[in-house]
Parts: sequence; structure tokens; C-alpha cells
Amino acid sequence: MSAVNDRGFTLLEMVIAMFMFFAVVAVVPILLQTANPPSSELSRDDQEIQTWFQEISKEAKYARDFAVEQNRLIITDIDGVERSFRKSGSNLIRSGRTGGHSVLQNIDGFHAQLVSDGVMITVAANGKQYEKRLRPTRAPEEEDIWIKRER
Repeated sequence: MSAVNDRGFTLLEMVIAMFMFFAVVAVVPILLQTANPPSSELSRDDQEIQTWFQEISKEAKYARDFAVEQNRLIITDIDGVERSFRKSGSNLIRSGRTGGHSVLQNIDGFHAQLVSDGVMITVAANGKQYEKRLRPTRAPEEEDIWIKRER
């Protein structure tokens, strides 16, 4: 009788085990993708609105005044330049000196209301309402800031 080594894997067993492992690994991402697609669309819209709120907050840092006319928000900056935001169809349009462009798409509503210390902006999309309060700069109009170069 000859001694037979029964403790190791043969090449065929290793190939079959690797095939089964890679088949499972290939199927798992497909199952994960089909499990949760609607929330990814909603989160994309949420991210767009939150990003726009950050951008308009940056503009508000340099705002001297806010006005609301016919549900159109007008922001006047410290240089006297006016920028307006209005809803057109399902888009939010930003207009300035050089024209306008869409800053938000697929929104259901836009409302701006003057409050005691600034303006309250409400954007409705996908059955949710998003609100942001903007405040103008506190520097008085007469204040001039001069930078003196030292020699």
C-alpha cells in the first residue's frame, strides 16, 4: 500500500472554490444597487438645495439690502450691484447685470419674505420645504475702508 496525501486541496477544488467566491462577489453589488434607488435621487436634490443655500449665504455676506417684489428676491451688495432670484417653471433663476441662469431645477416652489433682520427663503421640492434665513452686513453705508501701503 502506498501512502496517499488526503490533507491538501487539488487544483480543481481550488478553481471551483474561486469560481464560487467570484460569482458571489459579482452578484452582491447588483443586489445592493436595486435595493435602494429612490433615496439616492432625493438625497441628490437635498444636496443641490443645501449647496445653493451655502452659495446664497456667501452672497449675503456682502449684501447691503434685501427686497422682495412679486415673489422675486433682490439682493443689493455693498457695491450697489443687484442680483435677483425668481421661480420660472420648475427652475430657480438667478439674474444679474450680465443675464440670468438656472441655479436650481425641479423645484415646486420658491418664496422669499422680509423679516426684521433680513430675509427668510423657502424652497419646496419633492414634498419637503427647506428654509434659510439671510442677514445683510452690519457695516453702515458711510463706512469706507482704506488700505494704506507702508513704505
